[in-house]
Amino acid sequence: MLRFASLFVGAALVLAGCSLNLGRPTASPTGDQAPVNLRSLQIQTVDGHRAVLLRLSRLPTLVRHSYASKPGRISIEAWGPAGDADLPERSLDQSDAQISGVRVSRSQGGLRIILDFRSDEPPQYTVHEMADWIMVRLGTPNT
Repeated sequence: MLRFASLFVGAALVLAGCSLNLGRPTASPTGDQAPVNLRSLQIQTVDGHRAVLLRLSRLPTLVRHSYASKPGRISIEAWGPAGDADLPERSLDQSDAQISGVRVSRSQGGLRIILDFRSDEPPQYTVHEMADWIMVRLGTPNT
């Protein structure tokens, strides 16, 4: 009888383990749990200034920016929930006189957009947050 009970418990544990492995996949996060993604990127002239308009998939919880030289680049980081996976860096080629390329990645909830410039120094710039849009207004190139 004891042997039968242990066999029954063992079989139940094996079946329980199998049922966990065969469970349904979880849905991608939505609403307030959705990660921040880049929906679109536009380079335009706004109020007489060149601007890069970044449309995000949601309102970020925090936005930071920085710049670097040789080659010139501006980095924009927008945070939100981590989501279900990180995104490896991908390049968005640009046919622009000033911007040579744009790189986008996401890690641990932080969306990173890097604007690469054709010059050694990035232009002067300001960053403006407008709900789910970020505008990077470019000034004159630094020399």
